[in-house]
Amino acid sequence: MLDPGEEFHDLATLVRAKAAKNGSKCALRFPGRELTYAGLDRDSDRVARGLADAGIRAGDRVAALLYNTPEFPLLWFALAKLGAVLVPLNTGLKGEILRYELADSAPAAIVCDARLWEPYAPFRTALGISREWTTSPSDGAAVPGVAPFDELLSDRPFEARAAPAPHDPVSIMYTSGTTGPPKGAIIPHEKQILTPLEIGRRSRLDPASVLFTGLPLFHCNAQEMTTLTALLYDLTAAFDERFHASTFWTTARTMGATHVSLLIAMVNVLFKQPAAPTDLGHGVHTALTAGATRSVWPEFERRFGVTIVELYGMTECGCTTLMNPPTAIRVGSVGTPLGFVEADVVDDDDRPVPADTRGELVVRPRAPYSMFLGYLNKPEKTVEAWRNLWFHTGDYVTRDRDGYYYFVDRKKDVIRRRGENLAPYDVESVLNRHPAVFESVVVGVPSPLGEEDVKAFVQLKPGATVTPTALFEFCVAELPFFMVPKYLEFIEEIPKTANQKAQRYVLRGRKGGIEHDRDRLGIVLKRP
Repeated sequence: MLDPGEEFHDLATLVRAKAAKNGSKCALRFPGRELTYAGLDRDSDRVARGLADAGIRAGDRVAALLYNTPEFPLLWFALAKLGAVLVPLNTGLKGEILRYELADSAPAAIVCDARLWEPYAPFRTALGISREWTTSPSDGAAVPGVAPFDELLSDRPFEARAAPAPHDPVSIMYTSGTTGPPKGAIIPHEKQILTPLEIGRRSRLDPASVLFTGLPLFHCNAQEMTTLTALLYDLTAAFDERFHASTFWTTARTMGATHVSLLIAMVNVLFKQPAAPTDLGHGVHTALTAGATRSVWPEFERRFGVTIVELYGMTECGCTTLMNPPTAIRVGSVGTPLGFVEADVVDDDDRPVPADTRGELVVRPRAPYSMFLGYLNKPEKTVEAWRNLWFHTGDYVTRDRDGYYYFVDRKKDVIRRRGENLAPYDVESVLNRHPAVFESVVVGVPSPLGEEDVKAFVQLKPGATVTPTALFEFCVAELPFFMVPKYLEFIEEIPKTANQKAQRYVLRGRKGGIEHDRDRLGIVLKRP
């Protein structure tokens, strides 16, 4: 476990120090492959040497379209050792959104899983990314004419550079906007140390803990809550390539898991699975969750033999910002602020509200560089988010008299679907390109699995016609699978305010329209 004298402020120093301390102990466990602490340090050195030989320098950005495979952490930590910046992209992206994020981040190189080459390939010429590498699954073929990732594993020694400064960027992580394109949150090294350090203090860890997740490594959750918490505390992090509800507990047992990380949709899907002998005896005793409801929480604990530690967080201010204390958990609460953050609840004029009163959650750091540095290429959005010296989360909460916070609802328009934040703008911009569509408005509607499903209201051009099936299929072709609307309703006219903004609240409450369900129409999503 973390020794009292250990102190880290960057990922490069962390990996080297932990390799010296833990040697042959398993650091990262993937299906069919493990990386020891020493192996993680050695092989990330080899990749760093290969990247340097290819011309990657400090400050350069390298995009990653990668699943949960060993190549992800090797690239991540190799870039940290070079002082370069990882741009992890959602593996479900395609079309305009993928093109936009690559153009916005302007990477000097990209590492792409061969299974994700197809959505990237159409933009190669226009983007002009000069260096490309691909990874391949064990049963898959490489992309012809593109260098395999293994060529980066140089046998030449890597000469260690000066350690990155705490404020140096380590990654750019894209998070959905509400009225515009996604924003790249610039994450400094210090944030990726302090957040997992605080998470570990509340996670009920012991020296034998194994932290397991099926969440993607391109999200801050799997990076900070699982990977870096495990490394900081000399433990093992284990990964599945993706979340599988029917085999989750079996895989957790196979991986030796003691801790799992779950989002609300995962909690609800697991709870709705038929009872099975694997519900118990899996070895997991702690579930770190985001979104467990009061109604499900106690029964989930009884059925699966775990203790839930509920939390709240977001990319900009830590994948975990609020978290229940390990020995003073309150059912229904997302907990209290972690040590690096100050929090408050305010009204629309940024004035604090009384206890047990709904308001917006605002946060600010207690330690330097413990939150994001700003939005890439969007200084005006950074200023807007930091109004009155507080970062505005866009979420409604209440706080009781003991300082525990309770999530209420989302103030902003971002839709939360199966653990993904998606902006209505991204879906609307695709729908509006259809030749029959005059205008569209996308809203989140309650999902039986928790969080929200996507519903699109579509106003057609005068005289134009299109079937719901054709419009759904257009979305399937142009959007990531998790952004394709679940429901579609044609509407004569989009309701507007006096300044011509769509009245989303009116549409959310609309009754009596003819709603077309994607699943009932037999539309098949194209998952990567």
